[in-house]
Amino acid sequence: MGLKEKKQPANKPEFLHLQKEAELYLSGKNLFDEGKVAEVDIKKLFRELQVHQIEMEMRNDELRRANEELDVERLRFSGIYDLAPVGYFIMDMTGKVEDVNITGATLLGRQKRRIIDFKLQSFITPECIEEFYVFLDRLNTTSTQLNCQLKFFKDDAIVIDAQVEGITINNTLSLKKQCYIAVMDITKLIISEQQLSEIKNRLELALEASHAGTWEYNLKTGFFSMDDANYNICGLDAASFNGQYKSFINIIHPDDRQKLDNALRTAVNQEKELNLDCRILRDEVLCYISIRGHVVGEQRKTKRFLGTMMDITEKKILEIEAGRLKIDQHKRIAAAIFETEENERRRISELLHDSVSQLLYGIKLNLQQLKTDNENNDTLATINNLLNEAVKETRNISFELAPSVLTDFGLPATLDELAKRFSTPQLRIKTKMTGLKTRLSLTIEIVIFRLIQELLNNCIKHSGADIVIITIKKTKLLEIEIKDNGVGFNVNEQENKPTGSGLSSIRNRLNFYNGIMRIKSQPGYGTTVHISLKL
Repeated sequence: MGLKEKKQPANKPEFLHLQKEAELYLSGKNLFDEGKVAEVDIKKLFRELQVHQIEMEMRNDELRRANEELDVERLRFSGIYDLAPVGYFIMDMTGKVEDVNITGATLLGRQKRRIIDFKLQSFITPECIEEFYVFLDRLNTTSTQLNCQLKFFKDDAIVIDAQVEGITINNTLSLKKQCYIAVMDITKLIISEQQLSEIKNRLELALEASHAGTWEYNLKTGFFSMDDANYNICGLDAASFNGQYKSFINIIHPDDRQKLDNALRTAVNQEKELNLDCRILRDEVLCYISIRGHVVGEQRKTKRFLGTMMDITEKKILEIEAGRLKIDQHKRIAAAIFETEENERRRISELLHDSVSQLLYGIKLNLQQLKTDNENNDTLATINNLLNEAVKETRNISFELAPSVLTDFGLPATLDELAKRFSTPQLRIKTKMTGLKTRLSLTIEIVIFRLIQELLNNCIKHSGADIVIITIKKTKLLEIEIKDNGVGFNVNEQENKPTGSGLSSIRNRLNFYNGIMRIKSQPGYGTTVHISLKL
C-alpha cells in the first residue's frame, strides 16, 4: 500500500531573511539591540515558525503511519513469500544463495541456515550442473525471464525433478545484480508423464499388433479425426479426408452405411456402447472392420465420442471359411442320410417288386388253373380281384419308394407317371414342364421327385382339391410350382404352430441345396407353393 506524499511548500524570498534572523535569535544573539530588525514583524515570524512546527509534526505523524503500514506490508509479504507453494531463492550471479523461503528449504529437505551462503549448484545433481551454468550465464546476459528443468538432491539421498524459472534484477540498495529463482517440484508430474508415455506406447503396440487404430468424434463441432493406423486400415490418404460426418460414413460399404449411421446416432444420443462390424472397399477389395466406441466427458464439459477401428478381414475370412466348412459338413451328413434313405427305399422297393409282387402274381396264376364247379367261381373271382388290387398296391408302394422309371427315363416321365398314379375320379393332376430336354443329375432329380411327392401327399390329405397343377420351368434356376383349388389355410398360423413334419422335411432338403420355398394361401382360396433351386 503506497503513501500519498505531501508536497513540500517552497520557501518564499520574503521569508528567507526572517528564517535566518530567527536562527540567529535562537542562537542567543540579540539582534534587536543592534537595531537591525527594528522593522521586523515579530508576530509574523512567530506565525511562520508555528506553521513550520505544525507541518513538521504532521510529517512526523505521516512517517510513523507509513512505517506502520510498511511493517504490515512486510509481514504480509513475508507470509506470502515463506508460505508460497513455490520455492523462492535469491542469489548472486555466482549462484550463492542469499535468501530462501520455507518452501524452498523444504523442497531441498534442509534448514535455511544450511542453504543460505551456499551455492545452489551444490544441491544440483552432477548431470545437470552444466545445464545450470548455461542457465545462470544466460540470466547474466538478459533481463527476460528464463526457465529450465533440473534435478536436485533432497536430504542428499532423494533426487527430485524441478522446473526452474528465473530473472535478473538490479538491487537498488547494493547496486549489484541478483537472481530471483522460482523452483517448482514436478517429480510427480514427470512420473505421471512417464507412466502416460508407457501406457501410450503399450496401447500403440497393442493397436499395431491387433491392426487397430483410434478415432474421435467431437459432438460439439461434428468433426471426425483419425490416426494413421485408421487411414491405413481404410486405405485413405490423410490429406483427402476432410473430417466431416458424411465423409466418415462414406468410407463404409454402401450396403452397411445405413446400419452404421443408425448405430452411431443411437450410441451418441443414448450414450451407449457402439459395437459393429462393417465392410469397406480398400483398393477395390472387400475388407471387414470392427468399429467400437463410447461417449466420454463430464456433464459440464464438452463430450466426445472416442472409438477404435480394427481390421478383422483375416478373422472374418476364417469365420466365413469355418462356416462354409460347417455347412459343407452338414451337407455331407445330410447327403449321407438322404443317400442311405434312398438306398433303403430302393432295397425295399426291389424286395416288394421282386418278391412280394411276384409271389402274388404266382398265386393268381395258380388260382386260374384250378378247375372248380360253378358254385366256387364267384369266390375265385373275388380272390382274383383282391390279388389284382394287392399287386397294384404293391407296385404303387414300390414306385413311391424308388421309382425305377426315374433312373431309366428321367424326371418328366416319372412325374407323368406320378400324376397318373395319384389321379382319381375325384382328383385330377396335371403336369407342365419346359426346359427339361437335358437331364439333370440323378441326385437333383430324386430331390425334386421327393419334394413334389411330399407336397402332393399333403395336398391329397388336407386340401380337398379336385385339381392340382404341377409346373416345372428350367432357366438359370429350376422353378417348381404346385397349385391347387382346395380349402387353403392360414400360412402364418402354420408357420408359428406347425402340425406336421411334411413342410419341415421339405425345408431341410431345400436348405441343403440353397433352395427357397414360398407359400401363398388363405382359407377358401386354395394354395400355391413356389420353389426355386440353384442348379
